[in-house]
Amino acid sequence: MIRQCCDQLEKLGLKIAFIESASSGYLSSQFSIYKRSGADILLGGLVSYDPSIKISILKIDAQLIEKYTAESTEVTQAMAIQGKQLFTQADLVISCTGLLKPGGSATIEKPEGTFFISIYYQNKLNNFKYLLNGDSLSRLNQLTTYVASEMINILNK
Repeated sequence: MIRQCCDQLEKLGLKIAFIESASSGYLSSQFSIYKRSGADILLGGLVSYDPSIKISILKIDAQLIEKYTAESTEVTQAMAIQGKQLFTQADLVISCTGLLKPGGSATIEKPEGTFFISIYYQNKLNNFKYLLNGDSLSRLNQLTTYVASEMINILNK
């Protein structure tokens, strides 16, 4: 799925950037390793694992994090929007927050394994929420596949 997504991005001449939290740069790394991708499609990324980075670098309002938690649709959307300000040449900005492992803002309604994705493309936010099972690496691999699939769906619209 990643290869198909990278091929489509390359064919369309589109550039991507990632603003990651829970995935800690994993998405960027996975999209950089396929033949003909890397510099052809990936501009770069930012890992904003700690909320202080979301506030100081991405300029996310601390009250937004306080109200919705760092792992939420609302914060993920703000990260994508602010990511576009950092990566102005990016055609797609993909942001990710979530609960990869125990801790964070996990609740019964938002358990460990919950991830939020926002894909900013053509001035529109596309939001996704997943509940992924397995260990951390398994979750990251599932997440990468879902992100690639969602990007393909968005590009095919």
